[in-house]
Amino acid sequence: MQRFSAGKPLTIFLLTVALFLFSIPGWSQKIITGRITDSQNNEPLAGATVHIEGTIHGDAADADGYFELKVPEQYASAVLVFRSIGYYEAEKKYDFTSGRDLGVIALSPSSIGLNEIKVLASFVNKEGDKPLVVSTISAADIETKLGNQEFPEILKSVPSVYTTRQGGGMGDARINLRGFGSENIGLLINGIPVNGMENGAVYWSNWAGLADVTQSIQVQRGLGASKLGIPSVGGTINIVTKSIDAEAGGSVYYGVGNDGYQKLGFNVSSGLMKNGWAFTLAGSHTKGDGYVRGTNFEGWSYFVNLSKRLGEAHLLSFTAFGAPQ
Repeated sequence: MQRFSAGKPLTIFLLTVALFLFSIPGWSQKIITGRITDSQNNEPLAGATVHIEGTIHGDAADADGYFELKVPEQYASAVLVFRSIGYYEAEKKYDFTSGRDLGVIALSPSSIGLNEIKVLASFVNKEGDKPLVVSTISAADIETKLGNQEFPEILKSVPSVYTTRQGGGMGDARINLRGFGSENIGLLINGIPVNGMENGAVYWSNWAGLADVTQSIQVQRGLGASKLGIPSVGGTINIVTKSIDAEAGGSVYYGVGNDGYQKLGFNVSSGLMKNGWAFTLAGSHTKGDGYVRGTNFEGWSYFVNLSKRLGEAHLLSFTAFGAPQ
């Protein structure tokens, strides 16, 4: 006959209570507050995001630029990343023992924008709903992941984006953002809208050369009050090309792929010179048989940018590019 000790259930009960008490600190959170604004006019950036680098913990600013970031108790310090479409990303090393209010975080514009638009209605309500979500694709991602795909296909990595080549010919790519076609997506290049004036459609064959000269692609999913263009139903895609921020130097590229795909291109830039001038010149030749019969193609692309820095707050930039095929 097996005997049970009377003290054994009591021991198990005490251990269970101890484990429960030790787990309580893991449930508590710290709340970090602050306000995200435009560095040039100090206006709030509605929908700007902040998150802890390398984690899923984040928050979006409300209509007045304020945010409340809930941070698990185990973090003693972290790197906070601030983002907003049309602005440079900012990082801030934060020690949670120094306080809970970050104050004002000012983001600098990263593209040539249009004149400021007066927002007559806000898509962020007073109850705190924050629907704006922004993703950024860097030039390094485009260089390493695009390959022989069409330029818009690099957006496959962005949530809520669907891309396809449709008929398989060069420039036949199509984008759906949150289920909406290009007619309901605002496409901008350096903050300038390029949707067709008749039906809002975008013909990507006209922009085939952008893959070689893009600095970043900013994708805003859903309605927003971005000052880069009129808010759209599906979202906004802003393509920022290289300018005075391009590094001095040059490169030559040759690539091959399936179905007779070949691409030869070059890129050269002066970088920002001492006199404030900078230029970038790029070109490429692409040809292939296409993976569908009758879709063989041959295309050229060119890009020229001449920029002049006028003081700290102004930039004069001339850009010309095209993609005959």
